Amino acid sequence: MALQGTLKDFSITEIIQLIGQQLKTGVLKIRRGKNLAEISFVDGMIVHVYSNYRGKKDLIGEILVKARLITEEQLERVLKVQKETLKYLGEILVELGLLTKEDILKVITTQTYETIYELFWWEDGIFNFDLKLVESYQKIPFALSTEQVLLNILRMVDEWSEIEKKIFSPHLVFRRALGTELKSGGALSPQRLMREKLTSEQELIHNLIDGTRTVQEIIDRSLLGKFNTSEILLNLMEMGFIEVSGVQTPSLVKKVKMINFREALPFVYYGAFFIFLFLFLIYFKPNFLPLFMGSKIERVDIEAPALFVQKAQLERIRNALEIFYLEKGTYPRNLEDLVAARLLRKNDLFYRKGVSYQYELKDRQYILKH
Repeated sequence: MALQGTLKDFSITEIIQLIGQQLKTGVLKIRRGKNLAEISFVDGMIVHVYSNYRGKKDLIGEILVKARLITEEQLERVLKVQKETLKYLGEILVELGLLTKEDILKVITTQTYETIYELFWWEDGIFNFDLKLVESYQKIPFALSTEQVLLNILRMVDEWSEIEKKIFSPHLVFRRALGTELKSGGALSPQRLMREKLTSEQELIHNLIDGTRTVQEIIDRSLLGKFNTSEILLNLMEMGFIEVSGVQTPSLVKKVKMINFREALPFVYYGAFFIFLFLFLIYFKPNFLPLFMGSKIERVDIEAPALFVQKAQLERIRNALEIFYLEKGTYPRNLEDLVAARLLRKNDLFYRKGVSYQYELKDRQYILKH
């Protein structure tokens, strides 16, 4: 199967869905400029992902060190073994008894979802799928269904904007709400009773909250990824278990460590050029400079163009349609079915007051326009 083209012709959803449905084995490569992502498939199942743009902080070894599951010294030891044997780092960690298969599976799964999630925001780029044998993990049973991955990714895309309104900064600090651990008259408090019903992941996040850790530190320690951790924090906040205690601004040392100097280098060059140009103009004072100095710029309030609002609405509707399709096996008869399925709100169906988007289902495909 020769599969290649651009992301303007085929969406990430369509490409991954096609490979999964046809149970193909090979590697999907997606490029946008210098950025490259690779997704490996075995019989239509996702078994490995790679990207050259996520940086050192997103490598499995670095993730495990930040989660305090291994030390820097242990990572260096494992990397030496990897260089000699060319085995996957996760398998070496399990062989040496440093971690369990469950720990490695959690990291790999999170890394897979977050890499593919980022691809959903690529509006341009090229892709090609090479049919070839793929080397997967030998001792760690890792494989994800493309249908399940797409369903979860589309949910992440759809829900992130709402989560981001409350979990608006990685430097946000939470504390446990008062009274959630107390007993009243020999009986458990309502909050305590509710806590007994928390999932294992919700309890993990709740235990990591100590009034000093930031959201980013909780993400690093939990191994659940940015979306899942943020979603759980929002749920715990709505249930009354936790509350915001403040924002912890990173120190200068931390800020410097967060900078990707390779990516920042072009901005340094541009910045130096503009500083030089500014000093040149100040020193030589060319004739045209007074014209600009005497000019006035008046502020004008401009509303956000309706085009951008409509584009965002259309994207939200398309995501809801794909989630509906993955759950039901067919597209809805009308857009109101998406509201009934709680995938959209009623207001999402209108691009201006009283005028709704036009939707038509024909030959198991849909047409959406306004």
